[in-house]
Order: sequence, then structure tokens, then C-alpha cells
Amino acid sequence: MGGLVISRTAVIGAMAFALAAACGPASIEPRPLPTRPSVRAEKVGAGFVVTELPKGEKVATNRRGDPVVPKVTKDFDGRATSNSWWSSLIWQFDAQNPYSYNLHAHPLVLRAAAGGLAIAYPTDPAIAKREYMYRFSADLVAGLAGLKSPDARVAAYSDWAVTAEWRTDRDALRATFGHGMPFVYFTKTGPAAASVRVASDKSAELTVWREEGPVVGITVGKHHYGLFGPSRTQWTRTGSVFTSDLGGRDYFSVAVLPDAKPETLEVFRQHAYAFVTKTRVSWSYEEKTADVETKFEVTSVPKEQGRGVSNEPLLALYRHQWLATRAPLLAYAYVSPRGAMKVVQGSSFTTRTKFPGVLPILPNVDKTNTSELESYVNDVQAADDLFPKGFGAKPGRDAYWIGKSLGRNASVLEIAHQLGLGPAKQRLLRALENQLEDWFDGHAPSQFYFDEKWRTLVGFPASYGSSEQINDHHFHYGYFVAAAATVARFDPAWVARFGPFVELLIRDVANWDRTDRRFPFLRYMDAYAGHSWANGPAQFEEGNNQEASSEDINLSAAITLWGAVTDNRTIRDLGIFLYANQVAAVEQYWFDVDHEVFPKGFEHSAVGMVWGAGAKYDTWFDQDPIIVHGINFLPFTGASLYLGRHPEYVRRNSQEIFRDSRGIVNTWRDYVMMYLALGDPAKAWDLLHEDPYFEPEFGNSKALVHHWISNLRAIGGHVDPTVTADTPTFAVFKGQGKRTYVALNPTAAKQTVTFSDGATVPVAPREITYLRRNAGAQP
Repeated sequence: MGGLVISRTAVIGAMAFALAAACGPASIEPRPLPTRPSVRAEKVGAGFVVTELPKGEKVATNRRGDPVVPKVTKDFDGRATSNSWWSSLIWQFDAQNPYSYNLHAHPLVLRAAAGGLAIAYPTDPAIAKREYMYRFSADLVAGLAGLKSPDARVAAYSDWAVTAEWRTDRDALRATFGHGMPFVYFTKTGPAAASVRVASDKSAELTVWREEGPVVGITVGKHHYGLFGPSRTQWTRTGSVFTSDLGGRDYFSVAVLPDAKPETLEVFRQHAYAFVTKTRVSWSYEEKTADVETKFEVTSVPKEQGRGVSNEPLLALYRHQWLATRAPLLAYAYVSPRGAMKVVQGSSFTTRTKFPGVLPILPNVDKTNTSELESYVNDVQAADDLFPKGFGAKPGRDAYWIGKSLGRNASVLEIAHQLGLGPAKQRLLRALENQLEDWFDGHAPSQFYFDEKWRTLVGFPASYGSSEQINDHHFHYGYFVAAAATVARFDPAWVARFGPFVELLIRDVANWDRTDRRFPFLRYMDAYAGHSWANGPAQFEEGNNQEASSEDINLSAAITLWGAVTDNRTIRDLGIFLYANQVAAVEQYWFDVDHEVFPKGFEHSAVGMVWGAGAKYDTWFDQDPIIVHGINFLPFTGASLYLGRHPEYVRRNSQEIFRDSRGIVNTWRDYVMMYLALGDPAKAWDLLHEDPYFEPEFGNSKALVHHWISNLRAIGGHVDPTVTADTPTFAVFKGQGKRTYVALNPTAAKQTVTFSDGATVPVAPREITYLRRNAGAQP
């Protein structure tokens, strides 16, 4: 039956394409260069970004829909930001809560309140059928005696840490905390004594096992803490409250301890006075070896000097970090929603990973289904409306749904180019250019607005809270940047006109330039956590969240490709840093490929959403298991091959989809088959031809589905992560005794790509080429 279906489809497809070629779809004329809008706007390349908020629109609002301003101190010196794990400190989403929601720093979880900072160390997950959560339950409240501040504000922040301030007419308290910090560092002004009290509902669970001058060791329930005051001072205990006048000095710290051993408390005492003031991430990419090096550094101020005191802090690393570092790990570990966190001593550590390569699309290896593929290309390019209404509210042609159409058309353009379908390629290229320019011209209804207050670029029409909550810009703009990279490869002259606007989109999401005062540094990317956060105000007790990790990675791949095609290595290497770290995090925290992150009793192979407190087998819009799994697959491009780095996991993940859907896969059938092809391309091919009359998801096409599955089947193997190349635009496959080497040359000159096993592939300018040879063959 499969062969009969293929034959019939091929014949019908050939007839349809011949008919279309004879009649031809309506031609697409180029747009004229934009004219200046009638509202306030700034020129960006040949386009314009609006600086006057469109009528009826709002940016950054609270729960009632009222605009909010960043909640910062008078001496705050920085750019307002959002979409962080601590964003509820800077963005007051509820009128009744001027402090914060739960702040999931890991291993600590904090919460600002009128009396100071509540501190917790959740170690026992609450496990349900569709989620696991390490829920906040305060052990301690650290502050000042009698403190009752009207709010908590952000005094400063750095790459993965934040400083909060509480202030009254008489006193002020500041606390610095962050990812991987077992300590919270406090400073104060005013006469009030430092105070650390056990949470009222846990006072009966207090055990004091060391009380000696400035150092106190306590256990609350089964969590262990150290309190550290200045030397030659004393903590005074009254019931379950500890106070100190700090000997006239202004600092103290509180640490969560891995255990209650006296020697552990002593180690932490030695590091308790190295107060972290700044955190900083940097990265580099070594092209010849494909090494991505990410460096995490902290600046600390020594509050104490002398023997037995270290000027270096202690840092706890997430699993994806300690797996990739050569830094010596101490014999301490913490529980976290991301698995075990391990401790290093020092002011910096570095992770090193191999960049797995990105491509815009797979090479066309399978030459047996050309007529069928041509018909599917024609189905897309001949449409009267290449950018139809999506499912958004206003009116479905918002930045997200238009973005998905940009992605669909860009992938089909790539296939048309591979098949030599010149008219189809040119029509799709012109359509992409016109649609991008329509958004870049500053004229309603499709335009971008820069908000000075929150330092962000908002696309209107907006959707899914992308304006009111600054949600999802990385998801939306990834499609724009990827389409622009495709345009730039086939029409380099377009870059001179509209390239600056593409780079403005990148800066909004992942500004790499610390001197650029328009945007905060890496707004969406949480460099320490290894992934982005989707929600602007982090308005949930479970912390911030992200579901579509694959759309996060889609942007990073798009940035890499844009930088490569435009020969901007700074932007290219930004994308490489983002991509490499995100892949490492997604494999551990969304997919748990090593069976070391999801807690025992959580019976799923993947999660749909990662939260600060844990993860959910769910999405924001549907609980269908196909969608829960599939939300972390889409969109499929040549940069999606990271999903196949563990083919045995692909098969395990796919088995759960088929099991939980009782073998009936209708919704997003295209994505399920495309994902399965990374682990079992022959089975995916069979499924495709058992029922070829499926409806692709809005951003997908039958052309791409057939191209993806047929070419993975023709390659006859799996992604081979052991071989790299001296260009970031590559892929390698291994199977059936052969290796297939693929490379894109994004430049205008001929290039020879050298792979780490010695294979070389000459590649024509701006083309994708592949080479197949026996796996054991000598170069």
C-alpha cells in the first residue's frame, strides 16, 4: 500500500505543479522603502521603530491592567529588566503585595515581606500525576528587629544575583542573593539590631547545635543553617529569635548548610564574610575545535580579614554546569528541582561544551521523491495568502502567528532552492522580505514599539501577554530572525537596508553589549540556569516558567545563522553561547536524559513546562500528551537536530506519546513523526505513508515533513555528536556503517570545511553540501 500511495501522490503532485507552472500564482511586487510614520519614531536602518505607544495598548501592567513602573531604589543605577527568576521584586503585579512572590534562587528559595527576607530550603517534592514541585515553606525570616517596611525594592542586580532593599524612616536593610548561592549577604544602616527568627509555625522544630560568639549553627526541621555575625560579636537567643547589634558594624550572613557537621559549619564560616556584590557571565567560541567556553565570575568584598577567613565565596552548580566543568568539586551537595547541585570554592568557574552545529534545513539526500516534494512546495508557494490569520485575539496576525508563517515559508523556500524551483523560491523570498519590511516600517497595524520605561521592544499586534507582561519575545522574534537569516543568504543586499532592525530584535531578547543602555543585558536568558524565562513579572508562587524550550533554542539558532550569514562574529558567537547552554539545560531539565533530575515517583519521560519550583507535565493551553511533548519540539528546522543527540531517549519519549494517546496520533501528527525520525527514521517513514492525509500544524508544511523524514531515512543513521567541524554551520550523522557530513557555507567565497575526524567537504558559496563515506574511512 505504501508504494501505491507514493506513486499516486507523485503523479497527482506532478500534474498539480505543471498546472500551477502554466497558470502561475499572482506575482508579488517589492514594497517601496518605508516612509517616516506620523507618530514619534526612530529610524533603524531603512525602517522605523515607534517610540509613541499605539492608542489602546499597554506595556507592563499589573493584575488589574494598570501600567506599573519598575520598583527600584533611588540609587538604582541600571536598566530595568524583566523575565528573571526574581522579577516579582521589581514588578509589582498585585496591589496587595509590594514585596515579592517566592524567589527560587536554588538551593535557597526566598520571599520578601515587611519584616525582611523569608528563607527556605525545600528538599521534599510534592509529586502529582502531572507535576512535581519543591514548594516554599519558610524556615527563617532574616531582617532587623522591629522592621516593618512598606515595600521591598531592587537596589541592584547582576547576571544571576539581585540586591533587595527594605527601608523605613529610621533603618534600611539590603540583602544580596542569587542562583547557586548558599549564602544570603545582609548589610544595614540605622540602629536596629540584626534579627534572624525561626518561622512561627516551625519554632518547635528548632535545634541549636552550636552557639559560640558570632557563629550559630541551627537545624529547623531537617534543614541546617549557619548564622554569621562580625568577629567579636554575639548572637543573643530569645526563644526562637536570634539578634545581634553586630558590634557597631553593618553586616551579617545566613547560609544553608549541606549537613550539621561542626567541620562543615567551620568551612562555611571561613567563607561567610566574602560578600558577593556582582555576578558576570562571559563566553568564547573556538572555531577550529568547536569548543564553547562559558565563564561564571563573582566579585566579592571581604568583610573580615585574617587567618581562617577566605576572600572567596562558595558556589553551588546546577547539574548541566558541574557535568561540564573541570573545577574541583567539594564534597557537598544540595537538593534542587534541577537535581543535585554541587559546590565549588572560588570566585569563578568555567564550563566547556562542544558546539553541535546548526543548519537552516537538512540537505536533500533523498532523490527518489522529487516530484512529490515539488507538489508540496507548490501547495505552499502558490497560496493566495502566505501569511493567513492565526489563532491570536487581535486579529490573528500578531507577531507570534505571523512569525510562524515566516518560519513555514522560509523552510519551504530552502526546499525550493534545493530542488531548483526558481520561480517558487523567488516568490517565497519576496514574500518574506515584504512581510518583514511591513513589520519594520513603523506603520500600523504591524509595527514595533520601544518602551523607554521597561527598555523593551514590543511587536504590535501583541499576543499572549507579549505587551502587558513582556512575555515570550524570544519565542516570537526567533521566527523573525530566522526568516531574516534566510533572506540574507539569498539576497545579501537586503541586509544593508534592514539588518539593523533585525539586530534590534536580537538586542531586545539577548542584548550582548553591556554598554548599550537601551536594553538590559540578556533579558530573557538566565545564563546560570542555562535557559530563558517566558513570563515578565514572574507572577507565580512557583516562580517563573517556560514551556516551549524548543522555541527558545530556535531563536538562539537563528541568531547564530544571522551572525554567520552577515559575517558578524560577535552576534554569531552570542547565538552559539545561548544554543550550547540551552541544549545542555533542556536535555537535563525538560527531558532528564540521564534519569537524575525528575524525582522518584514522577512517571514521565519529559515535562512540558519547567518552573522555578519544579516542572509540569502540562502546557498553558492543552493537556493532550501529544501537545505536552510536542511543545518542546516545534518548530523543526535544521537546527532541531539537537533533539536527536540521544536516539535511545527519542524512542523512549516517543513510546510515551503513543502509549498515552492510545496509539491514535491526530493532533500534531506531523511533529510526532518528525521527532520519531530522529530515533527511528524507518518507523517514521512508515507512519507517514500509512496516513499521508494529515493536517500540518499552522507553522509547519507537508513539504517540510516529507523533506525531513525522507532525508533522515535516506541518511540511514542518527545524529553523531562525537564529530564536530571548524564551522558552526554543520551536522554529522552515523549509521549503517557510514557517516554523512553536512555543511553550510554562509559566505560569498568557496569554503572547505574540515571535520574533527579529518573529513573535508568543499562547499560552494551560500550553499549546503553533504558528503557520505564509510565510517572508518581515512581522510
